[in-house]
Amino acid sequence: MFFENITVLRADGSSLDNVNVAVKNGRFSYIGKEVPPGDWGEKYSGIDRILMPGLINAHTHVPMTLMRGYGDDMQLDRWLYVKIFPIENKLTGEDVYWGSMLGIAEMLASGTTSFSDMYYYCDRIAQAATESGIKANIGRGISCFDDSKCFIDLPAYGELSDLVTKFHGGADGRILIDAAPHSEYTTKPDILSDIADFAASHSLRIQVHISETNKEHLECVGRHGKTPALVMKNSGIFDLPVTAAHCVWLTDSDMQLLADNNVYVAHCPQSNLKLASGIAQIEKMTKQGIKVALGTDSAASNNNLDMLEEMRTASLLAKGVSRNPCALPAEEVLYMATRAGALSQGRYDCGDIETGYCADFVILNTTHPSMTPSHNSLSNVMYAAGAADVEMTVVNGRVLYCKGDYPYMDIERIVYETRQCVDSLLAR
Repeated sequence: MFFENITVLRADGSSLDNVNVAVKNGRFSYIGKEVPPGDWGEKYSGIDRILMPGLINAHTHVPMTLMRGYGDDMQLDRWLYVKIFPIENKLTGEDVYWGSMLGIAEMLASGTTSFSDMYYYCDRIAQAATESGIKANIGRGISCFDDSKCFIDLPAYGELSDLVTKFHGGADGRILIDAAPHSEYTTKPDILSDIADFAASHSLRIQVHISETNKEHLECVGRHGKTPALVMKNSGIFDLPVTAAHCVWLTDSDMQLLADNNVYVAHCPQSNLKLASGIAQIEKMTKQGIKVALGTDSAASNNNLDMLEEMRTASLLAKGVSRNPCALPAEEVLYMATRAGALSQGRYDCGDIETGYCADFVILNTTHPSMTPSHNSLSNVMYAAGAADVEMTVVNGRVLYCKGDYPYMDIERIVYETRQCVDSLLAR
């Protein structure tokens, strides 16, 4: 594929105006002013268009699209124990598959090309990601409240082992399997250590929730005399590549611990605001050298999977809290949502517009009223753009979404089957 006279926005916020971009064999082959020789396939006009890196949703629970709007404006404990946990206990693999397909369709339509997920029935999430063409790091959430159990005794152990065998590196590398201990408060330290050993022996990355709420953080200190971050460190979790979601209540020593161990933080500002969990100190983290990516969390607590919205919220929230209009500027947040997210997933040739990188990108239409005028492409993307401005989403050089069409997904059936699943869930 070949784009003529298009504006390219890179992960660091720099832009190239009126350039040509050529894609071949799933990678960027040329970016520049010339017209390179050769047959590049279909040609697209880039007039009034921005080509930018695909967005990386570094933390979500994609099947929970089934619970969008199911429990809102509730205290967290009631939300979890009265609404979410009871309905999750009724889920089937079929429910998870269709909920995942719906979430993936939503993400593609809003410019996301890869996501990191923690849930269960992960074989069905992997099936959905494989069929749709998106990239995904999929972690089987691991919890245990039984002191007599070891990791090997848990259903999650067998399921994770099967996932690694069947899916890790599958779909031409689009599907990666992560180990995913849910959190300190749901997983004993000895099991955390076993998970770290398992991940090390299979060369897996780790996803985990850390210090999402003040209650979680303080109760951990009461149980162990140490913070959740230090529990993870002492259990060997931080010896592996880790993405830690939320991190709202980190202490100064926690931040140094994460920085020293190259832990990525998945910042989920909209979910943290909606659940009143608090506001992560992202500027303080980045100044201490912590690497930060962005995630939406689930559609049950957001209530959408729109990373363009998440970027804007992250930047505005930092400015409002600090009363500093220069806090978390657009270029930093764009990097978090693109290149940093890709690195958090271990996808080192993704997340930017560079020759030789995977051709995972988004085309935005700047002729829409909300994107006019365009004094600055980066500013428009950060502070004005929405899902309606996404014209095309491409993964590995394949168009997965274009002007409302999904070449590899039957969106009408997905919506129908999702509604059937929800009706069945509520009737169980």
